[in-house]
Amino acid sequence: MQNPRGMFRRWLAPVLNAQAVWADPLGDLFQRLFRALYGPFPALRDLLHGTWLGHPVHPMITDVPIGALVLATILDLAGQPIGATWAIGVGLLGMLAAALAGYADYVDLEGAGKRIGSLHSTSMLVALVLYVVSLGSRLGWWPLFAGGAEWTAGVGLLFVVIGGYLGGDLVFNLGSQVDRHAWRGGGTKWQALDLETVPEDKLTKAKAGAQTLVVVRQGEKIFALHDTCAHQGCSLSEGKLIDGGKRIECKCHGSRFELADGSVNRGPAVFPQPSYEVRRSEGKIEVKRSTSS
Repeated sequence: MQNPRGMFRRWLAPVLNAQAVWADPLGDLFQRLFRALYGPFPALRDLLHGTWLGHPVHPMITDVPIGALVLATILDLAGQPIGATWAIGVGLLGMLAAALAGYADYVDLEGAGKRIGSLHSTSMLVALVLYVVSLGSRLGWWPLFAGGAEWTAGVGLLFVVIGGYLGGDLVFNLGSQVDRHAWRGGGTKWQALDLETVPEDKLTKAKAGAQTLVVVRQGEKIFALHDTCAHQGCSLSEGKLIDGGKRIECKCHGSRFELADGSVNRGPAVFPQPSYEVRRSEGKIEVKRSTSS
């Protein structure tokens, strides 16, 4: 007997891919729009990404509207329209806040991630419109639609559930906003690099056992970080040194990391880079992951 979950995934995948005809152009449009809106304000983007917090902001905020809108449906079923109206109001504010943070992350998505992100966004926007209609019906904004408050909220909740599923798929299946080093072991042994000399003030890719690092020599001191960007996996050795050699900027999305310890200086990354202690031993350059990273 086939696994029901596997059957569902096999059925759903072509359905989602078939939406490319409209979701991909919409994604291109939305990304251009929000890059234009957020681009001039890097501090705002860092705030919305969660760089200051060390954790993505969007998934934290989404609990507020989902909880409030589920509560609204329960209150409607219990015959408590006033409570449901308040819950929808809170839910709408939460949806707007979640959207601001979500679109900051969305502008960096590519390929399948962008498509699923577009479908997630569209589902939530439809839900937002339905809940605005429901709230307006409850508050008497449009008397001719006075009887539609409950069913528009119910349909809106269905789109919230669909959007929530797609958002989960974006994270847990496609790895959006997941730390690329979450499962990387710290290591306690010194390992030799596969090179004997490091150029001055130049990003250099090197291997230490199974790990790929980016190393930089400044005078007699050598710095080493993991080469895979914690944000979306690009190679930091293909980036550039900035701010007098104190930081590395990823070429893909502009995340900046402190060369000394791998901490995030600027998003969209929210997780730090693993950093490595460096020593010279018996004519070789050896590294060991720092216990603080």
